[in-house]
Amino acid sequence: MAENFSEEDIETVEYLILLILGKAGGRVSVLHLQKMFFLLWRFHPEVRRLVQFVPHFKGPYSQDLQGIIKNPTYVIDCWTYVPPRKGSKVDRIVGGYVEITPKGWGVYRLLVEGLTEKAKEDKDALRILSAVDLIAPLYSKLEWDELLFLIYTDETNKDFSTRSELSKEVLARAESIVNRLVKKGVITEDMKEALLKRAKRSKWITSDNHPPKDPVIINVPGST
Repeated sequence: MAENFSEEDIETVEYLILLILGKAGGRVSVLHLQKMFFLLWRFHPEVRRLVQFVPHFKGPYSQDLQGIIKNPTYVIDCWTYVPPRKGSKVDRIVGGYVEITPKGWGVYRLLVEGLTEKAKEDKDALRILSAVDLIAPLYSKLEWDELLFLIYTDETNKDFSTRSELSKEVLARAESIVNRLVKKGVITEDMKEALLKRAKRSKWITSDNHPPKDPVIINVPGST
């Protein structure tokens, strides 16, 4: 756990998970949830205080967050964890899914109402709402390889994106991925060449330094 990780911190992380889930449409993979929380973590100093992220074999990863996703303590019965289907490569890669429950939607609406009201006077609340509004709708619509491509090839994330079990597969698809990102409107046609060059410059991904397999982008504003 992060240093001085309190019960209040755990509760805050659980509400942030619910906020991201709701903004993402109510169902996301564990991989997507980990990476979206990471982008929020990069964006907001108060979130960085709550959990730790380390390099992992699928990019930036938080054991703190993983435990809370599967076993929440305070925000109870607001989401369910759906394990990967046997024989599904995609499910194995993304680690299963997280879905909001009917109760969770009710708590989510109250959470958004409360944060929106608080944001009128509290800049931290406004920054978190704004960041999640930016991150969740965009990144939740990406396929797993598109998501990892944007994370891996962003130089500001290179300390968390050393060689992974998926790096060669993702980089081999670079042109296909970039074309899909254009088609989805994530990037413009004019940005295509620059993103392909960014991928070619991403030497840190295929370095020979493997991060431990057990826990040890399009840039989001404020992530530098």
